[in-house]
Amino acid sequence: MSKTRYLKLSVVALAIAVTALVAVPWPASAQLPGLGGTSSSTGTGATALQATVLWNTTSLASTGTLANAYDALGEELDSGGIPVGSADVLHAVAIGSGDYVTSESSLGNLDLSVAGIVISAVSAYATAVATSAGGISGFSSVDGLTVNGVSIAPTGAVNQTVGLGAVTLVLNEVTQSASGITVNALHISTLDGLVDVVVASASAAIP
Repeated sequence: MSKTRYLKLSVVALAIAVTALVAVPWPASAQLPGLGGTSSSTGTGATALQATVLWNTTSLASTGTLANAYDALGEELDSGGIPVGSADVLHAVAIGSGDYVTSESSLGNLDLSVAGIVISAVSAYATAVATSAGGISGFSSVDGLTVNGVSIAPTGAVNQTVGLGAVTLVLNEVTQSASGITVNALHISTLDGLVDVVVASASAAIP
């Protein structure tokens, strides 16, 4: 059973501190003008696992979007399934502290089958940070990634793309604008557009 809840102050402070330590800015995107005080098309929130199959979307451990820059939301699942697979220990949190917002998501034991291709990972994690001063940063990691039993090594590069015939796999996918940033640890999609899976997604933008 999933649990959506406002986090206690001590947990909020701890999560902010941990996320600040692991968030690694990219030089080209760390300081974008106009972030503070602007409306965001991204918002701040996180989702551990989401799949759109035949235009029907299923989300697991999803916080939704923070109502304001002082909001805090979290959700966890011991395990969960989507039409093309499953995962365990799904976690998502989004936190605001006024001039600083952050989100993170993670999962373990990912097991997917997309267009006949088996994709698995031991764990996946993503985090995103935005500040009212105009700074954004993000980070993701995937451990133990295999495709049809063959190991795929993340390079750490942004938007590392692996073509798998009818399926495209993107690691450390980053989308950014003047209003915020979204980081996906994995994004798996079919060329026909019928299946789209996002693994460990985090977004941040100052409202």
